[in-house]
Amino acid sequence: MVRAHEQNASQRLGRPSGGRRPWWVAHPVPRRPGPGLDWESSGARAVVFVRGELGAQLETFLAGRPLAGCRELELDLAGVPSIDSAGLSALSGVHRWALQRRVGVRLRGVQPSVGRVVELAGLDQLFTPADEPSATPAQELALF
Repeated sequence: MVRAHEQNASQRLGRPSGGRRPWWVAHPVPRRPGPGLDWESSGARAVVFVRGELGAQLETFLAGRPLAGCRELELDLAGVPSIDSAGLSALSGVHRWALQRRVGVRLRGVQPSVGRVVELAGLDQLFTPADEPSATPAQELALF
């Protein structure tokens, strides 16, 4: 119900009569980028960039990618602000997937909040730290 003084003010301001804007319209909430996965591969190394929630989409993403010849997989978790039980389950699934294919998995760009949860769950022992060299040296080709 519009009060008479509100209707007059709306007409003077050129707004349509009958409607009041809610209080939250003036204060928009910043939106987080939606979850997504991107990847790039170069020879024996592949990098998967994860944004948003970490969940089962990571396992299905890796299952559908042809990573033949890949010996090292890096998961860039810089775009993951937090992790829950589904994310921990996805990380253990990726570890299982990598063991079957004899692929080393590294975590990089891990936010401190995510790192603490992964460490408390004991999953940090499954992954090679990003700053540690891999056990199998990879030969990189340089084209000049």
